[in-house]
Order: sequence, then C-alpha cells, then structure tokens
Amino acid sequence: MAKKIKDEKGNTYVQKKPFYKRVWFWILVIIVIAGVGSQLGGGSSTNNSASSKDSSSSSSSSQKVEGVTKAAFDKVTLSDSTGTSSADVANLFGGKANSTTENTIQDVQTKLYTWDKVANGSFGSNVTVSFENEHAVAKVITGLKVNRAKKITLAQVEAIQNGTSKADIQKEFGDPNGYDLTNIAGYTSENWSYTSGVNGDAGANAIISFSGDTVSGKTQTNMK
Repeated sequence: MAKKIKDEKGNTYVQKKPFYKRVWFWILVIIVIAGVGSQLGGGSSTNNSASSKDSSSSSSSSQKVEGVTKAAFDKVTLSDSTGTSSADVANLFGGKANSTTENTIQDVQTKLYTWDKVANGSFGSNVTVSFENEHAVAKVITGLKVNRAKKITLAQVEAIQNGTSKADIQKEFGDPNGYDLTNIAGYTSENWSYTSGVNGDAGANAIISFSGDTVSGKTQTNMK
C-alpha cells in the first residue's frame, strides 16, 4: 500500500511499500529457493522450519517402488487461485509426500512437498510441488532418464538465441532431464535442465529458461 507523507513545507509525497516487504515477493523467494535446491541437490530434502513435518513413514510401498510418473507430474496445474490442491496432488502421485515443509507469511500459508523417487528416474530423482493457500504454484521434477544420440556441447548452448521456440530446442537437444515451472502472482516461468549426455567435466549441465513458448535465458556449468 502507498503511504502519503508531508514535508515541512506542506508538499505531499507518495511513498510506496518497498517490494521486499510485499507478501508476493517472499513467497516467490521461497519458490525459487525450492526450485534451485531441487535442481542442484538431486534427491536430498532438508526441513529447516520449526513447523516442518517429516512424513516419510507414511508413504505407501507402491510409491517407494514405482515413483512419480512424468504423466502425473504434467497433470498438476499451477495457479495461486485455481492450482491443484495438495490432496489431489497426493492422489495423482499415488501417496503422501516423503517430506513436507510448511510456513505462514502474513496469513499466506505456503507448503513444500517432496516425493523422493521418479518412475524410471535416475538415482536421486525427485519431485517437488509448492503450494500457496492449498493451490499448487510451482513444481519441479528431476532425474528423468534420457538417451541422447550425441552429447550436448558448450558451443551448442552458447549458440542458443533468445526467442528460439521450445520446439526447436527439443528438436536439437532432445527431452530435458528436469522441468521447473512456476505460476504465482502473475509471474510464470519454465526451466528445462539437461544433466545427462552433456559434454564436460563431472556435474556438467545446462539450464534453458522460457517465457511463454520461447527462450528467455540460459546457463551452463562445467560444459565443454
């Protein structure tokens, strides 16, 4: 909210609330941290909130064996007003999350649920879904197995231009090993991560960001 202030000469100024004091900003920070942690941390999940709850013991045996499918992941809709509920996500994924973290920021309840295994995924694969007031607003899946005809090179990644379509990226690089999508407070983003079949040192990877259906950015680590 804006605040009106008068100086000693009677002039009136409008002071806007700093963006870092707005609710949507801190919710977005939580979502971004969760997404980055899932991309870089593999399958580990750490609960550091006083209200964190570990529900690994309640996961069904079928969930541990089969894991979350990519098809189920795709069915989760994201919106801070109409996104899929946490109960419906659990039903889609075949069981409760292995770990959960819950916080409340200025009457806005946020949740971070993590499932530790992806169906036919690589070691350390996982799925994370973030909720705002019981609506899914972000989702991340990592560790998808992809067979590539040839390795992705640094030169290829450097040649990517903003505005390139998703279809062209998929055609050149194939399916990514992970997806990171967000839709909150009118802000939407999508990242594709490539972690297998990448030319470079150990841990080499590339992440391509999209706005709508076109490239808006790219990053790479240890590629050659």
